[in-house]
Amino acid sequence: MTDMDPLQMQIEMLKAQVETQKNMYRQMYASDPAVVEQFCAQLDQSLQMQIQMITQMSGIADSSGYVDPDAQARAVLEQLGYNDEEVERAMGCDDGTSLTEETMGSIEPDQFGYGDIINVLSALTQLQELQPAPVDDAGMRRFKILLTGIISTLNDHLTDGLDVEPRNQDNVDMVRSILEQYWGVEDRDGLIDTLRYLITGGHSKDYMEALEVISASGSAADLHTEDMDEDDIAVCDSRFEFTRAYAGQIGPMMLRGWDLGRAANVTRWGYFVGYISEQEAWDILDQIADGCLSAFDSWTSYAQSYIFGSMYWKCPFGPEACYENAAGLMFAVEYLLTEGPWKDFAWPSGRV
Repeated sequence: MTDMDPLQMQIEMLKAQVETQKNMYRQMYASDPAVVEQFCAQLDQSLQMQIQMITQMSGIADSSGYVDPDAQARAVLEQLGYNDEEVERAMGCDDGTSLTEETMGSIEPDQFGYGDIINVLSALTQLQELQPAPVDDAGMRRFKILLTGIISTLNDHLTDGLDVEPRNQDNVDMVRSILEQYWGVEDRDGLIDTLRYLITGGHSKDYMEALEVISASGSAADLHTEDMDEDDIAVCDSRFEFTRAYAGQIGPMMLRGWDLGRAANVTRWGYFVGYISEQEAWDILDQIADGCLSAFDSWTSYAQSYIFGSMYWKCPFGPEACYENAAGLMFAVEYLLTEGPWKDFAWPSGRV
């Protein structure tokens, strides 16, 4: 392994991540080998696409194989049609009271676009965080809870244990309402189905399917199904165009933080209202944590993935909605890394 060049090491890491996902599928669908085979085939297709993307991106790597985040951001902005002056303006950062204000303040909400999303992701690399470090069992439990940090910050949830709020009936009713209104989850079965969707596919799978259609020179209509109404079709078309904008530069693994981060939140909510037991919640969070550790190497890379996936979800609602969403998420990440619990807790580099 020590003689392996950086590009090959990155490819081998991707292969290991895909194998981890395959094992997750095999465990969750052990009674249905046909479904496992289908999912594994889709993962293999996605892997090949990501390897192709990495090979393309290697052109902006230095002699050691390192790809500078700013260089990658510039490459994506250029792909989106930005001229040199526009790239420099997007990559620039003026003095201000916070990184979020510096990044978002010069953007007109009704003009918020694909390039601005890349600018947000690139800006996050300016935030400092501790170097990854190994953790013990207690640290790993802490890590599992902190994977819910972004939504916990926005919702003012607790982050010191499984409970998202102080235990009382009003708070239980409030969290149950979140699950029902925003997730359609009304009982244990609904919760398990939702978690299975997020952990084994989620928006990463939808993005991957769109990439496959794009690579075959297809159109959004190829993703329409008979049960879609006009609103569903509009959402599908908007997300297809979002995917097209980043095709060749950003693969479906970039949405895994969004899928797994939401799964971690749903797990805590489900435990809080009594749909799953404490041990079940920790077991599910352990699976989610393993997925995050195989896909990301820092809070920043996890947050970038979470925000990119959220933009994919939000894009059908228009540029102003995306702007507000990006600003809120960026604020949460900045707080977590400068004042909040991510600041003093390093991303785990392994278990001790």
